[in-house]
Amino acid sequence: MEKKYYFSILIIALSVFVLHSAIFAQDSQTIAPVLSDNAISTYPTPVIKSGRIFLAKNTKSVPEDDELAKEILDDYNATTESQPVADPFYYFNYAMYTFNDILYSAAINPIASSYKAVFPAPARKGVKNFFFNLLFPVRLVNNILQGEIKDAGTEIEIFLINSTIGILGFSRVAQNEFDLHTANEDFGQTLGRYSIGNGIYLVLPILGPSTLRDTVGLVGDYFLTPVNYVDPWELSTGIKAYDTINTASFHIGEYEALKKAAIDPYEALKDAYIQNRKEKVKK
Repeated sequence: MEKKYYFSILIIALSVFVLHSAIFAQDSQTIAPVLSDNAISTYPTPVIKSGRIFLAKNTKSVPEDDELAKEILDDYNATTESQPVADPFYYFNYAMYTFNDILYSAAINPIASSYKAVFPAPARKGVKNFFFNLLFPVRLVNNILQGEIKDAGTEIEIFLINSTIGILGFSRVAQNEFDLHTANEDFGQTLGRYSIGNGIYLVLPILGPSTLRDTVGLVGDYFLTPVNYVDPWELSTGIKAYDTINTASFHIGEYEALKKAAIDPYEALKDAYIQNRKEKVKK
């Protein structure tokens, strides 16, 4: 238990330090988001000319016959609204982006690809459903904090149905058979609903793109995540690593496709993350 308190104190101290430093930072870059949807799964609005797809800011053209690129492009909802987000720790963030990029390319992607080759999609989907069901406390509490009482009640129904009829959540019976759905809320979104801005942009090691607001939100969600209470901590870490690999197995090639299309992958990921979070707060 002591390790959990040390972790929380460290995160809070880091957040205060970053906020304090950001106030006095002189290098304050801004961005205009042009991407949406989850993290690395979208591109800007395409313009097709002469058999090639031309993308918006921070991207380059990709062949029109690139099926993955076209599929990802179709998921994008165009927006012209600008939401400046400061990036005063650009060099630190870029170093963390580089670290995460190497980690993904050298470890996560190869392991996830091998895992995908061994385990069929239904088995991997069942595992994904199980971990989603396990995060019920995060969604429930944040729905309540946002005043979405009806959604909170629906979330309880989903959890009870999937945990019983759905066999511990491995099957999404509530969603598939009873047509029950709620938003996938987290504490970062809750803070956003109370008009708390993004603050500054941050790239966290392993965790990836974030903002000061969402980093603070991670602390709140940490205490609501059941896996974090598994002892010893090595087992808890192993479970979360397995969840990461299983999730990554459904997105093989998407990150590579974005890097292929982007002039500056760092900026493209930043734009994608900010736009995605903005849309989630609105919902």
